[in-house]
Amino acid sequence: MKLSSIITRTGVSSLFFTKFARSLSSSFNNNNNNNIVDAVKGIEDVEWDDRIALQQKWRNEDKGWKVKVEWRTTEHGVGLFSTQDISSGTVLRFGINRLNLLQFRTRADVEKFINLRGSTPSSNKHSFTDDDGDNNNEEYYSDARLRYLTDYLWGFNPNADDRGYYDVKTDDSIDRFFGVWIPGNGLNHNLQPNTVYRAVTDGGTDKGINLVAIKDIVKGDELYDDYRRHGTAPAWLLDFAEDYGVGLNFADCNDFVLQEKKT
Repeated sequence: MKLSSIITRTGVSSLFFTKFARSLSSSFNNNNNNNIVDAVKGIEDVEWDDRIALQQKWRNEDKGWKVKVEWRTTEHGVGLFSTQDISSGTVLRFGINRLNLLQFRTRADVEKFINLRGSTPSSNKHSFTDDDGDNNNEEYYSDARLRYLTDYLWGFNPNADDRGYYDVKTDDSIDRFFGVWIPGNGLNHNLQPNTVYRAVTDGGTDKGINLVAIKDIVKGDELYDDYRRHGTAPAWLLDFAEDYGVGLNFADCNDFVLQEKKT
């Protein structure tokens, strides 16, 4: 069956989703375990701070990409660029929970991601110690994953409109999705985004989230997100950011995402 016959511009057939999940699971895991936390334990040979090298750990199609993209260094860090023309409405990347998407529901979930080898935070903010008390390079990797988290953690409201916007003042208490893609998409912030997140048609955010084009994109264009659509951070994330001394990509966690009226 041809790929084009089982993919629509707004969703994914059950057949394709099943095949993709199996393929992605095989790529991410050597132990037949579908949990992405276990999968990323094996990539410590790549520095989390080297965002482009991390992308190169897998083929794009194995990461869920259905269009041709590449990552380049920009004035805002690494950015995502299209290497083909893309029509509005095209699904750019498929996300499946626990495979290439990792959801956080609590502060403990976030700290588990930072400490993939099972270490626990010490009392000195983000200084980490292994269970046997030996710091070796675990403190570096924990700090690197913390930096990764501050750049790639995002929020998604499944009740948002087709462009991803909603009234933060009245609808920010909804049970939103908070998490990271592995590897991250690399979408920089722009008030005129050309992509949007949408829950999968069959199963919602419990099953996955897709990245979709909301404008025609020309080869060479950078792909953008509007971080205002992430909403405000919940109390547990605000406490995390304060205790770890970091900013996050939410309007109340930094000085560059402002809740201006959407354009």
